Amino acid sequence: MAARLLAVLVGVLADRFRTTADGAVRSPHLGRIPGWSAPLGHTPVISQRFAATPDQVRPARVFVAELLGDDHPFRDDAVLLTSELATNAVEHSSGPLDARPRATGPVDPPREFVVTVAFLPHGVLVTVQDPGASKVPCTRKPGPEATGGRGLLLVNDLATRWGFHRDPTGTVTWFELRSTSG
Repeated sequence: MAARLLAVLVGVLADRFRTTADGAVRSPHLGRIPGWSAPLGHTPVISQRFAATPDQVRPARVFVAELLGDDHPFRDDAVLLTSELATNAVEHSSGPLDARPRATGPVDPPREFVVTVAFLPHGVLVTVQDPGASKVPCTRKPGPEATGGRGLLLVNDLATRWGFHRDPTGTVTWFELRSTSG
């Protein structure tokens, strides 16, 4: 089921959400998810774009925290891991998502990243999409005095599972937090 959700998230990010006449945001890719008890047509996936600047990592954390709420069992871990992936998107991505020439010339819009939260029956799936970089996201073994390089180690240690993939729009790094009962 998580693999299907990840594929759906990629499709959602690539195809954009659509707003219906009643103002609701729906994804054309998301049908009923097996095991999800929400009413038919409910889309348990929410995304937000952020400028790829260091001051936008905190708003990305707040976005996830507010979506999950104080009582969600994975809120703190999801916020921490989102912070790590958002920081990587700011520090390591190579260019803008959806780079388009402007009317006045070929000036690229500011770089950005997209955070998406999918509510699972027994957990949560979070993706961070950025324009990509030349290097593959991987865990490192930083020295004891190093001030960075531990983000994906945290993701690896805390997430039920995580991964990444590349597509024409960039890199999608994701993690899943799930209870052992699901």
